[in-house]
Amino acid sequence: MVGGERLSATVTRVLAPNPSLMTLSGTNTYLVGEDELVVIDPGPDLPEHLEAIVAAAARLGRVALSCVTHHHADHLPAAVKLRERLGVPIAGHRDLPHVDRPLGDEQLIEVTGAQLRAIATPGHTADHLCYLLESERALFTGDLIAGSGTVIVGDGRGELAQYIASLRRVEELLPRVILPGHGPAVEDAAAKIREYLEHRLGRECQIMRLLERGPRTVREIVGELYAEVPSGLHEMAARNVRAHLWKLEDERRAQATGERWYLVDGGETA
Repeated sequence: MVGGERLSATVTRVLAPNPSLMTLSGTNTYLVGEDELVVIDPGPDLPEHLEAIVAAAARLGRVALSCVTHHHADHLPAAVKLRERLGVPIAGHRDLPHVDRPLGDEQLIEVTGAQLRAIATPGHTADHLCYLLESERALFTGDLIAGSGTVIVGDGRGELAQYIASLRRVEELLPRVILPGHGPAVEDAAAKIREYLEHRLGRECQIMRLLERGPRTVREIVGELYAEVPSGLHEMAARNVRAHLWKLEDERRAQATGERWYLVDGGETA
């Protein structure tokens, strides 16, 4: 939408033209505040998207800060372009590339008409932050939660456990609405977070039930659990399966010999 879509008195969304299986309709960039603005997830390095952000901001006020949820190429690069063009500093996790203003967990960001709170939410990536707009109980979730479907968990050991802990943490914040990095706004935030938790825990049970029937490779598990998913997403699905298996291994409920995984004695489904 030209000029962005006004979601509330203090939030405007500008959709990046980068639709795909992974990004859904594209990356959601949010302008937050009145007169003085924070840009949440400026998005990919696409000249037309940068122009759309600059045009929307010119109608609303002045951009004071870019707040980035994580380092992926569909969220961060336009923040660098905004800094080059308008001198806008970049805020985010201390490990975020190009960061000018490192944010700690629970740190506040204040501009005219809005106060945001940074929430550490590792799991999708180690440097992932969400931002809570206190006045509207609106949670900008980046890639922790999408507006539709599910997201990819980081492919490092321990990241699925972190991801589940992050979901539980944002559940405790009692947000009213979720404004995701991809997909539509979610009006029933509590139900969406519960859906995500149930999905992850349910997927773990499915994997364990397969292993109860005999050892399997990651590829075999993907073939059985994601048969209805487009093949173009199977590599991403394999990352999630590996994350589940590593979590089960860390909990001493599963183990690998070569590429084949199996349950250990005492491993039980929920």
